[in-house]
Amino acid sequence: MNLQSPFTNSQLRRALGYALSLIILFFLARVLAQTWNDFAATNFRFTFDGARVIVSLAMLVVARVFAVEAWRRIIIALGDALPFTFAMRVWFVSNLARYVPGNIWQVAAMMTMVNAKGVSKTNALLSQIIYTAIALSISGLLGIFFVVFQPQVLQGLVSISPSPLNNYLPALAASAFSALIVALALPQMFRLIIRVAAKISRRDLSAPPTTFARGLVPPLFSSAMWLTNGVAFYLFVSAIADLSLAQLPAFIAINAGAYWIGYLSFITPSGLGFREGALAFMLAVYFPTPIAVALSLLARLWSTAGELLGVILIWSRPVRQVQAVTEKSR
Repeated sequence: MNLQSPFTNSQLRRALGYALSLIILFFLARVLAQTWNDFAATNFRFTFDGARVIVSLAMLVVARVFAVEAWRRIIIALGDALPFTFAMRVWFVSNLARYVPGNIWQVAAMMTMVNAKGVSKTNALLSQIIYTAIALSISGLLGIFFVVFQPQVLQGLVSISPSPLNNYLPALAASAFSALIVALALPQMFRLIIRVAAKISRRDLSAPPTTFARGLVPPLFSSAMWLTNGVAFYLFVSAIADLSLAQLPAFIAINAGAYWIGYLSFITPSGLGFREGALAFMLAVYFPTPIAVALSLLARLWSTAGELLGVILIWSRPVRQVQAVTEKSR
């Protein structure tokens, strides 16, 4: 007798993703509760600057605008066209699907929406693969820079001693970042990503001709997105706790690194749990443990509020206007 499971693999994966997220969040909450009694001994004082919170939320939307333009320019490089206004609508609406485990539902929603406007499904998929490769490369490198600003996080893992080379680390980091942007802009890199995508998807894909100047645009917009997002994160945290302006670069790195870790946790919805854990670990360099955990949890609510703000703003524009813009661009 054949017994069939009432659950599909996707349903089990989704349930496992939510369960894992809840487990991680539970342990973070447990750490928060167990260490909260030590909070009084730190003399830490919360502050609240409503203006900074509002500005930080607005900057989250601006950061997404940079991301949209990076993605849209990739679609153009692939030979299709997508009006900016409609691309904004697609991005913010499909972005809500990130909260379904798997990190594929956002791409699926994007493909469906842009295909209805004439963008081929192949180019829709390729544009997301290329954009993701660029965004993860930049965020990963920015995350590594956190070690440049706070090398003590590696204490116990590697031997850390003062060195004259430490004075040149910021310059080396800037050089590495510039080299990455140049590498991502090369036509050879564009063709390489498409070859890898063709091999993974088992499709016969060919890269359209491109130039270095055209290839430079998406990495620059993606960099602007991560930098703006990082500044927004700094403003949010500084609205609650005292931070000096000198700590801004480190907080840009913290934000990018936590997003990178969260994205790679494919099984959890929108990196839920993993991103908070990474944030709490890095924020603990600056704040007592209970504060670091609390800020990491609040950051999730803050980023979700920023995404919802973008959805509200884009949906406040009548659909007829978006359609009119789309028709004019054809």
